[in-house]
Amino acid sequence: MAKDEEGKYLRIIDYKSSNNFINLNDVVYGLQLQLLTYLDAVCKIENVMPAAVLYFNIVEEKIDKRKTKEEIEDEIKKNFKMKGLLVSDVKLIKMMDKNLETGYSDMVPAYLKSDGEISENSSSVVAKEQFKALQKYIIKTIKNISKEILKGKIDIKPYYKAKKTPCEYCEYKAICQFDKNKFCNSYNYIPQLSKEEIWNMINSD
Repeated sequence: MAKDEEGKYLRIIDYKSSNNFINLNDVVYGLQLQLLTYLDAVCKIENVMPAAVLYFNIVEEKIDKRKTKEEIEDEIKKNFKMKGLLVSDVKLIKMMDKNLETGYSDMVPAYLKSDGEISENSSSVVAKEQFKALQKYIIKTIKNISKEILKGKIDIKPYYKAKKTPCEYCEYKAICQFDKNKFCNSYNYIPQLSKEEIWNMINSD
C-alpha cells in the first residue's frame, strides 16, 4: 500500500515459481481472473485506489559466473523484474521504482521517455478509466460463472488456445475422460483478439 495527498493506492504481488504476466485476452475469456479479483475486492473493503497487479518470479536462473560483478547484478535484476499490469500514472510508477527517471524500470514493466512520460508501447499499462472498466468486467464475469455453477452447468469443455490445452498436464484424465473424438466432446476454443477487440468486449456494457 502507498499513500500521497490524493489518497491510498494498492498493488498486489503474486509470487510464482514460473514466469507469468497479465494476458488481457485470457482475462476477457475468464481464464485469468485471480489477481484482478483480489485487487478489486481489497480496494472496495479498504477504500483504496488500484495501482497494479504484478507477478514476481521467485526462481533464480543460472548466471554465467565469468561475467563482471556489474553484469551479474544487471542479470539478477532483469530476472527478478516483475510482470503484470500497471495503472498508467507516472507518479505511481515512480512510487514503485524510486530510482526511475527515464528508460526501463528495473522493478516493474514500465518505460519512461526522455520527457518523463510513459511509453504506452513499451510498458504494460492501462489508463485509470480502463482499469475501472476492467474491474467492472471482472465482476460481471464472476457473476456469470457463479450463475452457471448454480445451474449445475459442468460441461467437460477444456479451453484450447494457441494450440495448447490444460489437458496436457491434467492429473485427472482418467476421471474426466475427455476425448475430442467422442460424441459431444469439444474444446472451448479461445480466439486471439486484437487490443481493440479486447477493449470493445470490456466496454460492451
